[in-house]
Amino acid sequence: MFNRVNIVMQYTDISRFVKSKSTIEDLLVFFRCLILAGFLFLISPSFAEDPALVDGESGYEHNALPAGSVSLVIGRAFMVSNAAGSKRVRTGVSVHEGDHIRTESNGHVHLRFRDDAVLSIRPNSELVIETYRYDPQRPELSAVKLNLIKGVARTVSGKAAKAARHRYRLNTPIAAIGVRGTDFLVSATARSLTALVNDGAIVVAPFSSQCLEQGTGPCSFNAVELDGGSMQAIELEAGMSLPRLIPVLSSPPDVEQSLNLAGGLAVSAQNILEQDTEASSQNDEVVAESLTSLDLGADAADQAPYGTGFTPEAQSSSSELRERQLVWGRFAEGKGNLERLTLPFSEAARDRDVTVGGNFEYFLFRPEDGEKEVQPGLGRIGFSLSSAQAYFKRDESVSPVAVSDGRLMINFNENLFETSLDLYHMQLGESRFSSSGRVYNGGYFHARDGQSRTTGAVSLDGKESGYFFDFFNWDGLVQGITLWDAQR
Repeated sequence: MFNRVNIVMQYTDISRFVKSKSTIEDLLVFFRCLILAGFLFLISPSFAEDPALVDGESGYEHNALPAGSVSLVIGRAFMVSNAAGSKRVRTGVSVHEGDHIRTESNGHVHLRFRDDAVLSIRPNSELVIETYRYDPQRPELSAVKLNLIKGVARTVSGKAAKAARHRYRLNTPIAAIGVRGTDFLVSATARSLTALVNDGAIVVAPFSSQCLEQGTGPCSFNAVELDGGSMQAIELEAGMSLPRLIPVLSSPPDVEQSLNLAGGLAVSAQNILEQDTEASSQNDEVVAESLTSLDLGADAADQAPYGTGFTPEAQSSSSELRERQLVWGRFAEGKGNLERLTLPFSEAARDRDVTVGGNFEYFLFRPEDGEKEVQPGLGRIGFSLSSAQAYFKRDESVSPVAVSDGRLMINFNENLFETSLDLYHMQLGESRFSSSGRVYNGGYFHARDGQSRTTGAVSLDGKESGYFFDFFNWDGLVQGITLWDAQR
């Protein structure tokens, strides 16, 4: 049986033969052997039955067909490809086996594959498409292998993974992840892994002599399975022989470290709910997080409608913000001079615990003292908007959005909320954001659809509330945070 190694050896031998002979007959022999080798390679059973043939240099035999294309880019991201070298990632560009995608601190990339799988690569992340084989006529022969070198990625499996789960894998530096019809989010560093499942299940196993990095599909040795309905996360650190399951209803003791400033994963009450949804319709991939270190437009300050409505004219002082129970914390510099309602993460975390993360930049804190349940008998409460900040991001610039009015009603008896905000932007004019959804144990609330998202919480006494929101408008993204006071 021919395999790729055999063929390479034949090519080498033939090459030597040609170099030592110069006759026409010898050249004809060379070309006949070349054609025969190529034919046998194509009909080889190992090729026909297993699309994931190992190539020692790139990891896998190159597939001429594109694996998919870039459906959305925000910020700075780069791709190193076999064909074109290093280049800036642009919307619409095809991606292939072997392509290496790297996002910077403000970069976010969405990929849509030929089998309708969707992959979201978050800021400060690196991912390699090591293998992508998909034939819609024979999906059972599919092979998909991704390598998350570092950072955070969310993947929604497509037809290839569903038809050939035994040939689907996402590698991290320390473990292999297999799937079962899955929508999951994973954060990886050189020495750790944390993952959440929105739908389906994943199987996580550390690399060992029984689970090789070069393999395909899930590993069964020292493996732990996580189901999307379990309200748990799966965690693995270098040196652990077995992954562990941890509840998502409590934050780890050192939140800042566990989040990892490079874009890690928060294991808090609503993390399983707050993640973005790359919607399944044709053109509605959704960006779920605002991004750090965005380039502010040169005239952002001049355009700022701040000072009207509920956005302060300048950054609120630490003492002002800490007078409230609910405090918004941010990573890095956030939106620079557009920040009005946030404190640095470490300062916001003093004497308070994370409730929800609106994204990987903003987190809402409240004092809990070991308690995570709201007072009973709160009933139906209307809230008045206290303050807000919002902004519109398009391409690589961000500009302020004025919040002129708002309404929030929470029905604790029926565990429902509804809210609306009146907004104004120079380019967008007047618009209204509205949302409604469920309230969960602990006073957390959440709603999302194909174009918008709301994630928030109330103080344990029901006197304050706050939420993060985002929605698409004019091919851009409107995002913001709010603080509310109960009407008594």
